[in-house]
Amino acid sequence: MTRGIWLALVCSVVACDVVENDVGTAVTLRSDVGNGLQLNSAVMNGQQFNGMRMNGINLNGMRMNNWSLNGINLNGINLNGSSFSATQIVDGSPVQVSGDDLVGSLLTLEGAGETYVLRFDDIYLDPADPDGDVWFYDISVQDVAESTWSSLCYDHNGQPTQAIAIGNWWDGTTGDRVDDAGVVTFACRDAVLAKCVEWGYRPWATVAGVSLADHHQACTRLARADYCGDGTPHTFTGTPIDVFDALSPAIQSPVTLTLQNWGIEAEWGPDGAVCVGEQRRLKMLDDAGITYEYPTCLDALDDISTCGDFDSSRGGLLADRYCDLWQSDPGACDGSGPS
Repeated sequence: MTRGIWLALVCSVVACDVVENDVGTAVTLRSDVGNGLQLNSAVMNGQQFNGMRMNGINLNGMRMNNWSLNGINLNGINLNGSSFSATQIVDGSPVQVSGDDLVGSLLTLEGAGETYVLRFDDIYLDPADPDGDVWFYDISVQDVAESTWSSLCYDHNGQPTQAIAIGNWWDGTTGDRVDDAGVVTFACRDAVLAKCVEWGYRPWATVAGVSLADHHQACTRLARADYCGDGTPHTFTGTPIDVFDALSPAIQSPVTLTLQNWGIEAEWGPDGAVCVGEQRRLKMLDDAGITYEYPTCLDALDDISTCGDFDSSRGGLLADRYCDLWQSDPGACDGSGPS
């Protein structure tokens, strides 16, 4: 259905992970992983923007002027999975464009007396799954006053990276998904919203008839160690976790079952942890001397011996395993040092 689209330009939640980006592959440990703790933080020329509506209605001070390709305006813009489609009128006839047809298109935004132009430099399917449905967007932002261009998205090393277009938007404080069929979020890779898509939890997809929208939301809680589902993270860069799910067939499966010192951290649902084990990332913060407010929800989620077994009464969708010696003795976690 053709409809207006809001754009939530998001460098999304950045997370810890040990998961390969290939959809369907098993979890593989990685130690050099970029993590952060921000949500909804795409920045254009020093200002933060979120929720740009495509039909000209202002939201957060921003208004779309037009989206054009080769100088011709795009109409009937729609998002299918992570791929845009639209119509152009060329020589009086409608022409359908989609996917990488939109390379070179320009999206003009106005607000607070400023004009911003997004340029879609490249659009292509995830190279790790070229037969899949996850599209990457290289997007540049123009500083109109200076006539210069810079990337919309940067990874944790400060290098330009791609975005993934995802339906709906996420509250920057609570981390909650806000369902709105007319909104699109550009989620930057190396950040949680995009990471969870690349791990296979594509919110527009299904597995055996089960929607993955809540699995994706649960993944964002898991990745940030947002135990209480209130938007408060308890992790930092480089922390390895082993992610798995209860789907059939599973998208991710545990690979640390034979490694010493690894155990269940938690089962996760869209609103945070539904049970917790003894291996929590809080110990990592303790070992690093980082002050934090203890998540009070944990008291009611502790001492459940079956945590990680996906008892249907709890409603857990994903789970993770963690080694709480990671900060104090990482060799004890990866098998290279004393146990």
